[in-house]
Formats: sequence, C-alpha cells, structure tokens
Amino acid sequence: MFSLSRNSNPKTLIIWSSLQFTFSISSLKVVWRKDQSLDQAIQNDKQWRLCARVVREVLNEPGQVIPLRYLEKRHERLRLPIKIQTFLARNLGLFETYMDRIKPKSDPVRFVRASDRLNQLLEEEKKIYSENEPLIVSKLCKLLMMAKDRVVSADKLVDVKREFGFPNDLLVNLVPKYPEYFRLYGTPGEGKSYLELVSWNDNFGKSVIEKRAEEESRLMGIRVRPAFNWKLPPGFYIKKEMREWIRDWMVQGSSELDNQGDKQIEN
Repeated sequence: MFSLSRNSNPKTLIIWSSLQFTFSISSLKVVWRKDQSLDQAIQNDKQWRLCARVVREVLNEPGQVIPLRYLEKRHERLRLPIKIQTFLARNLGLFETYMDRIKPKSDPVRFVRASDRLNQLLEEEKKIYSENEPLIVSKLCKLLMMAKDRVVSADKLVDVKREFGFPNDLLVNLVPKYPEYFRLYGTPGEGKSYLELVSWNDNFGKSVIEKRAEEESRLMGIRVRPAFNWKLPPGFYIKKEMREWIRDWMVQGSSELDNQGDKQIEN
C-alpha cells in the first residue's frame, strides 16, 4: 500500500484516481441467475453453425450435388461430432438423397442435394437481405467509421459477417455496388486485403439512441436527452450503487453528446 499527499506526483494521483474508480465498479456485483432463453439461443446457434458448414459444403460443389461417400470423407474437415448419415437422419429437412452415376458406366451411388425446403429458405434469405440492403450498407459504414483510419481487414470482416448480419456475398456483390462508400484492396483469402470507407456520411454517425431522442423531442416539443433503455431478465436485480453508477454514466454520455451537438451548431 502507499499513501498520497498534496505534494504527490500528478501522474501518481491520476493512477490512484483510476484505481479507485476501477475498484468502485468491480466491487458492484450482480447476483447470477440462469437465463433459459439465452442458453437455448446458444444451443440453437451451435446447431445452426453445424448445419451451415454442411450446407455450404454441398452448395459449393458443381451442380450443388455431391456423392454421399465423398461427403463422408470430409467428416473431419467439417468438424462433425457425428457421422454424416446420422447428421442427415437428424436433419431431414435440409437434404434429399437420390441414386445416380459418378461416371456413365459406373454403378449408381447415393448423391446428396439441397431439399426443396432448404432452397425455399435460401431464396427467402436472399429476399430479406435485398429488402434490408440500405440498413446493411449503413451498418457497414458505421463499422468502418469506428475503425482506425476507416479501414478493416477484409478477411476478419468475412469471419464475423454473420454476427453483424451481413450477407455471405458481402465483398463479392454488395461492396462493388457502392463505390461511393467502399473501396476494397487485395483479394480476401489470398493474403492481406482491406476494406476502406471512401466517404463519411453524417447520417450514419448518429446512433439509434440519438435518433430516438430526436424523434421524441420532435413529438413532445421538449428536448429529450439520449438514454439507453435497459431491462434485466426475470430474476436479475442490480444493487442501488450499480443503478446510480449507470444513471451517472448515461447522464455523462448525454452531456458529451450535447456538447458535440453544440459544437456542430457553432461550426
């Protein structure tokens, strides 16, 4: 332990102040409660990722069909915890099998292809992405606006495209459609490649919270401060100290946004 005085080094005072703030936050604890809905969502996501790997493997084949025995040989690469035939039996709606020949004079073998139901889901997915393309573009712009030098690794972007709700053909089809916003350097998967934000759009710089506050201000005729709407799952509760800290944090954030808005008005 060490003590502080009026004659202490200013850097030491700053460090000590930061430590006190950290201790005050870390000492505030939230009682742990099991969230059944969240746990189920995590399990569903694991199952989705497993199915998505197999679907992608089949759809990437010529004609989007593959002999079953070839798919069985890729068991380890697909990181399947079960055999291919067991997987197909547990997910009957994804694929259908049929008999065909690999070569004209060879014996018929079982092939795997996407089912009609899966093709319908894929078409519906394309439609949803198409209808929400402006939202996807704005989200990608916002991500680049927050990145250093407005540039992100294209390979890393591909790895997290699902988490951000981006389509699979993000860099192939979407990015080239908007040269006024994006510029792609290099080829993803073949070394270093980057996606750069070409132009800054102030409308994309506003958060949903700010837009909501502006809309409420317009409807109510009084100025509404931007604030988070937060709600805990059943069984969770936060102590008074944590609630006060969250309140102070939101007030501070609102003040900073107000100052930024005032500076923009002055400019």
